[in-house]
Amino acid sequence: MQSVRSRRLRAAFRTAAAVAMLAAGTVAWSGSSRAQTSIMEVTPNLTPCGTYNSAALDPRPIPDAIGGQAMIDALLAQGFHTPAPMLGAPSEMPATFFDKVRATPEDAKAICEKHLTAVFLDWAGVPYNVAIDSGVKTVFDGLGVKLLRVANYGINANGLPGVLAAILPLKPDILVTGGTVNAAQIGAILKPALDQGITVTLWAVASPKLGIGQDQPIKSLITYDFYGLGLQLADAVHKQYPNGAELGYIHWINDVPPIYARENGFLDGLKKYPNIHIVTNGEPKPSTPESGFTQFNSPQAFTSAFLTAHPNVNLLFAPWEDPPGLGEAAAIKAMHLEDKVKIVTMDLGGDGAFQLKHNGVIALDMAQDVYDGGRMMAMTAALARIGKDSYPYVYVPTFPVFANSDTAAAWDYMHGPEVKCPAADCQ
Repeated sequence: MQSVRSRRLRAAFRTAAAVAMLAAGTVAWSGSSRAQTSIMEVTPNLTPCGTYNSAALDPRPIPDAIGGQAMIDALLAQGFHTPAPMLGAPSEMPATFFDKVRATPEDAKAICEKHLTAVFLDWAGVPYNVAIDSGVKTVFDGLGVKLLRVANYGINANGLPGVLAAILPLKPDILVTGGTVNAAQIGAILKPALDQGITVTLWAVASPKLGIGQDQPIKSLITYDFYGLGLQLADAVHKQYPNGAELGYIHWINDVPPIYARENGFLDGLKKYPNIHIVTNGEPKPSTPESGFTQFNSPQAFTSAFLTAHPNVNLLFAPWEDPPGLGEAAAIKAMHLEDKVKIVTMDLGGDGAFQLKHNGVIALDMAQDVYDGGRMMAMTAALARIGKDSYPYVYVPTFPVFANSDTAAAWDYMHGPEVKCPAADCQ
């Protein structure tokens, strides 16, 4: 069970965020990533045609508190390790770093004058996804594109066709979606939208049957370097535990390519550090069914059984923070092991920010610039509508957040200017 403090903070954060976003004319969002669907109407606040909105359309500077330009230089030096076929695309494509994707003032005016409409099919309601929503809306507003709906299929690919069917009668010009869908499914699911002539851009999953590019069914694939994030996490674990650790690898059993990519990157990256011992049930790889839990929102029972069977473990992997990482943390606390067992995870959220700042169970969290991920989905789709999308594969930065680091700066860069971290969590 989560602590009363955690539940209250999370509830307060969700309520405040929903109210703030509604007041700003944006979509309300669900505070849980449990399977659910919802469709919300969006009230636009569009930039007038002919006005170039640099705050929405230009890249943001990297704060010195999270490494500044040196962080970007290190990321670029590491190289890009997620070829497009790893995410389901039919062929390899050159990857473009997000800050190279630009709309000129002339582009922005041409897009605005088309009076385009768009919809976003999201997959969850946690801050990670609210940040993507914010990035999508910011760019569409800046380009004069009317965002008609934001729909949530609730991390349940079986719900996506129904949500898509519900928004197709709106006849949008643009659809942005993606997330936790298997590559073998996404093509068939999107066929009704493509048959309707809708411009589609995707986040982190593609179809082997659908080409990507200006003259292809899918205009662009936006991602971060999932495999590279796993490598970064492995390096960060070694930096935080230079004397070694007994690392328990447990995870959500799934068939989602991006999740496989980042966990394979993590496991491969740890091979450089023999003093980080991997402890798991079965083989240490994400496709091993006995090494994880089947319900991402209730890993407590599996975690407790795993820690009982492996009492030497002092570090535990969680596939992402909310809810699986928080469920693992709840199991650790229930077993009174919080002074012995820590968690390394990703998708920095409010609970992780608080625990990093206050020596909690989560000791290391990866942050991804998902706000710019949303911006890039919207930007490339809009550019494609005027025949100028030369960015079929775009990636955004990722970076580790350590205990006692500047979690407020990390949060702000990951989530963008509208999704604020609760003061109690980030300070």
